[in-house]
Amino acid sequence: MNDTGNCNKSRFKPPVAWLLGRELLAGLKLIVAYTFMGDKQDPKDWMKAEVIQAPNKDFAKDAYWFDFIADTGDGMHAVYNIGYLCMSDLWVADSIGQRPGDTVVLSGDAAHAQRLPRGEFLFVGGDTAYHVADTASLMERFQTPFNCAYDDLVKNGKTIDRRPVYGIPANHDYYDALDGFNRQFREPISSDTGTDNDEKDPQLGLKGFIRTQEASYVDMQLPFGWRLWGLDSQNGKMDKRQQAFFVSSFCNRLVDTGELFDSNRQDAVQRELQQHVPSKLIVVTPEPSTVFGRWAKPDAALVDTFQRLGLQPSFVENHAGKLDDSKCRLDIAGDTHHYERYWGSGQGDAMPANYASVVAGGGGAFLHPSHTDMAEVPRRAHYPHRRNSHQLFTRALLNPLTIWTGGYIWLIGGLVAFLSYFAVTIPQSTVSLFQQIFSGFHPVLANKDGILSRIQSALQIDPDIANVSFFTGSYVFNLMVLVLFAGVLLALWRATKPEKQPGENKQSGKLQQFVTRIMTPVVSLEDNLKADADAWRKSVMLFMTPVLAGAGVLMLLIVMNHEQPPHPLMAGLLMLMSGVVAALLLYLSRRYRDLLDQRSKTHRDTSIFPAEFYQKLGIGPGMVLEAVPFWGYGALAAAYLIFGMLRYGTYSTSIMTFNLLIVVVWLVMTIGLVAIAYFWGGQLFRNATGKIRLALIAAWCAALLLAVPVSLALYADWVSLFVIAAATAAVTLLVGRIFTLDSLVKKEFPLSDQTRLGYFLLAAWFAVGIFTLIAATQGQLIPVDGWRLLAAFLAGAVFSCIWLGWYFATALAFNGHNNEAGGGSRSECYRHMIRFKLTGDSLTGYVIGIDKPVEDFTQATSPVFRLVDVFTIHSRSNPRNDAGMTD
Repeated sequence: MNDTGNCNKSRFKPPVAWLLGRELLAGLKLIVAYTFMGDKQDPKDWMKAEVIQAPNKDFAKDAYWFDFIADTGDGMHAVYNIGYLCMSDLWVADSIGQRPGDTVVLSGDAAHAQRLPRGEFLFVGGDTAYHVADTASLMERFQTPFNCAYDDLVKNGKTIDRRPVYGIPANHDYYDALDGFNRQFREPISSDTGTDNDEKDPQLGLKGFIRTQEASYVDMQLPFGWRLWGLDSQNGKMDKRQQAFFVSSFCNRLVDTGELFDSNRQDAVQRELQQHVPSKLIVVTPEPSTVFGRWAKPDAALVDTFQRLGLQPSFVENHAGKLDDSKCRLDIAGDTHHYERYWGSGQGDAMPANYASVVAGGGGAFLHPSHTDMAEVPRRAHYPHRRNSHQLFTRALLNPLTIWTGGYIWLIGGLVAFLSYFAVTIPQSTVSLFQQIFSGFHPVLANKDGILSRIQSALQIDPDIANVSFFTGSYVFNLMVLVLFAGVLLALWRATKPEKQPGENKQSGKLQQFVTRIMTPVVSLEDNLKADADAWRKSVMLFMTPVLAGAGVLMLLIVMNHEQPPHPLMAGLLMLMSGVVAALLLYLSRRYRDLLDQRSKTHRDTSIFPAEFYQKLGIGPGMVLEAVPFWGYGALAAAYLIFGMLRYGTYSTSIMTFNLLIVVVWLVMTIGLVAIAYFWGGQLFRNATGKIRLALIAAWCAALLLAVPVSLALYADWVSLFVIAAATAAVTLLVGRIFTLDSLVKKEFPLSDQTRLGYFLLAAWFAVGIFTLIAATQGQLIPVDGWRLLAAFLAGAVFSCIWLGWYFATALAFNGHNNEAGGGSRSECYRHMIRFKLTGDSLTGYVIGIDKPVEDFTQATSPVFRLVDVFTIHSRSNPRNDAGMTD
């Protein structure tokens, strides 16, 4: 066994920093590469998967046990606790008095008479380490805590035998192209020796476990006729080879004859698959089928994956959690770092259930807020409790130190404030804009002969140009045209097939209908990938319409006459928009190339004109013309880029470079934040109302992020700056305490209370922001010097952490930015694992919660954990609830 390095638990690392932390920045290139090229880096086709026989399967008599965790390899204390529990027998109250919330201990006594024996194997449901599950991260954040747990168990007098560990990958495993996952789970070439500091020992071995897996997806035969399928289905999608592997285990005829992939026999194949699919099944996926109280979309990729395997998508609204009576199935996944259960039978339920969907991502990664709830699907259980979740995250986010230590957000905030203050005080090209808006705004330099004066001279523009209005009509029209065309291209970039809701006849709104029409060129091309040659050619011709429209727009901009050059800042904005249009055109060019590649896999003819046309020209169909859209979009992109530089780049290089930089910074900090709130932070919302609310909150945050630090640098002396910053931070901390008081947050904390508190929190933030702005602008303009630039940087660093915490806490109250709020808070509390018990007619899950990680099991006296949930699914043939049966 490789030396796990440092087992000094006092030096265990907390969860990784998500707010632009060092480790995130180091792994960013891998994350970006997977984001853009992940579909081209798929190693599954080279894997040789085999059906796995569960360990000790043939010796199981009354019950069989195994353990499940997911989303681990992050906060090392949390992973250490999870590892300790996974290698231990656990004890709970007997079946008669057993209730969720009961204590779980490591040794039995009169109050804890039922033993939950260690699982025969451990299954890891994806995201084995963060940010990137490469060898170094796995060794430090997964192997080390697990091996330390093993060593401490031995120190405490326990004998631990080695049992198999299996897993499936999720997105963080794929960021390393499954190299780390392969080393962690695949059977090594040489056997683990179990000895520290053995250089011949395979990397990433876990004490107490053995590795026997051969592929990234798993089909395991369990006792009593149960099966476990671990799907490697990134973003819900599954490749054909993997589909064939699972189907061959219960309906091999369809694979041998090729009918499984015959699009003309889909209905018949579906019926045959559903008839023969295993009747007692556990399906592990990288992403949950149901989460945050929200129905899965009927056209979601995961729904298609389940149907291709003959599985009923019980988690969509028209199935409403129902499964055929002859089947019994558990869908389980991590990805979301807390516990949720939908359907299934709990303790005391009169009606047995044969289906449950479980989210169990509590294996050690940072905690996601559990009080985010879209209230479409009722949750049967969740952990932590809504009230605990609200209190923990609101206090954490409204503590500026939490955000400060969560990454380099403070540095970004400081640099933005530095550049913004510089822009409104030094270069005449940007200062003139604010002088046009605010009369009497005349910042002066403290030293007329210093370096700032020389920089100002280098960025000097003609006084007549400085007086040119930023809002000159012809250039505003140019900007509107470019923005409109960029919006059309952006809609094409995001184009997907419209979502189909079964039984829904509601007409789309006019705006949605308009956007749908804009998307038609791309949607039509994707719809006709497998169509005949005539339909394909028509869709390609339709795909060329944006090129023709873009050429017309460009000609309009070229022939327009302007009486004077644009304001320098407007020139930078117009150059930037020309570049944005060019970038979007290049992306659409790449998208066409990818679609052409997809069609070539199923059709030899990818040309866009009939064969007779090529014969008349005397060229082969594959030589040039099928690439016309590709080159058309590329050429138009180059034309827009060149036009922007020649038409609008009329000032010196130094002026245009700085103007472009500050325009990018300000757009990212305003429109960028609003767009992130709408499209990312509000992705759980099905309608625009919730997204618009988040976008407005983000707009307020952006205004404070830019205005407060710059105002302090302009008007506040050092004492005032310190007092205002300290007072704002103190009030923020106080609000975090007030809004989490037990007297204010009811025990059940329903969604209505959460929303009401959200509005109160928003009102409090608005008041704090207004008073801070008023305080920051009291006084006279202070002469500009290097110390003022430093003041701007420091104010931006501090207030970026304050305002971003307010933003996440407020957005979270309205069901927004769950992932960012969790990553920013980095809590190791409320982790969990599940110990499963199989019998001939049921599956029971014992969810073991860790409210707060134990720092050292060798020094802890009788550590206590919590029984979060006990649920059972039954085979309908014998609906007997045995959730509390003793071993």
